[in-house]
Amino acid sequence: MSQSTLIGNNRVTEAEVIQVPAVPFTNSFHPVHHRQVLDAIRSGVVATGLEIIKTEYVLANNGNRMFGIWDLSGGSDELCWSIGIRNSMDKSMALGITAGTRVFVCENLAFSGEFVEFRRHTKGLIYDELEFMAYRAMKKMVSNLTKFQAWHEGLKNFSLTEWDAKILLVEIMTNSIIPPSKFARFSELYFGGVYDPTLWGFHETVTDVLRDSNLLTLPKKNRMLNGMLDTYRDVRAIDPPSSLAEFYAQRHLLSRH
Repeated sequence: MSQSTLIGNNRVTEAEVIQVPAVPFTNSFHPVHHRQVLDAIRSGVVATGLEIIKTEYVLANNGNRMFGIWDLSGGSDELCWSIGIRNSMDKSMALGITAGTRVFVCENLAFSGEFVEFRRHTKGLIYDELEFMAYRAMKKMVSNLTKFQAWHEGLKNFSLTEWDAKILLVEIMTNSIIPPSKFARFSELYFGGVYDPTLWGFHETVTDVLRDSNLLTLPKKNRMLNGMLDTYRDVRAIDPPSSLAEFYAQRHLLSRH
């Protein structure tokens, strides 16, 4: 399989992921095969008392880069916990997982954007060590998932005027979270009334628009989106509310970190 990007429409099965040829070891580089990664994280999920209810995978760079999404049994009546799993056998990135949520009714997927990296591909790794590191990472991930779910659902408490929604829309397009070509789709979903006029509705509209985006860059885009909404919420919560100029000043400071 030869795919240069990890996009939403090039899904593969777990069997295809497992069949990717192994990369030979060198003295300094010990690539962990995707199969070992999935086996270790699956053991970690089970050990934390969760169940895997759905899996999705994409591959790139002749199969050497893998991104997986697992929906888990935790969550609420409206959404389930999800984790993003990344691995590479070409030195491009460290093995890691990130917290996420998926809304049942619309299948929208969102990530916290921060990866828990628990292994770089150096020599000396044995499977028992990988399994233990995956277990520790999953224990931390349960805490991250709980916090991200609370943040995600808390967005419902913040109403959004049409004017402010347009300000945020300009922000996300300026920062390349969604491209200008997706403006019509965003407008149809949000201003057309598919989603509620709240920060939750805005967030869900963006994640809906991002469904077919490069999955490997999705956590980064989500991190930028989440930070943008946090800044907006914090600035507008000031009594009296901050001016538009102050909002952009805060955004400028955020972008420098």
